[in-house]
Amino acid sequence: MKPEDYLIQTHQHCQQLFQALQGHIAQQHWVPAQQACHDFCAELDSHFADEEQVLYPLYEQLNGQREGPIEVMRYEHEQLRELMEALYQAVQQRDVAVCAPLAGVLQRQLWLHHSKEESILYPFCQLSTVDLLALRWPGASAGG
Repeated sequence: MKPEDYLIQTHQHCQQLFQALQGHIAQQHWVPAQQACHDFCAELDSHFADEEQVLYPLYEQLNGQREGPIEVMRYEHEQLRELMEALYQAVQQRDVAVCAPLAGVLQRQLWLHHSKEESILYPFCQLSTVDLLALRWPGASAGG
């Protein structure tokens, strides 16, 4: 598996977790919705941390810029984290009137963000084995 494929697969996994959450919200199954929301937020936040600690600095190093696209990506992570927190709180309060529209906004923003990463950022970075180990990619080994 290529590094870009691993990162895209992580996006897809987060999307699957999010779809499960949306299903629980739609059915107003609040206990599983709370667990699904926790799982989604934890997985996405972990992915964001990988990008912020490994991928974004690599892009800045390769591109020679500290400002620009990565600054926008970091800002989008902040916005997405705020939406995730708001959704988490709405799920805890079992407020379907807030959950459904908030989930729609989060889904759109996340799709736009992931699209930029997958089409521009990931191909540009050409990740090395060392970078992949830092990302905890299961396809990388210390010897390779």
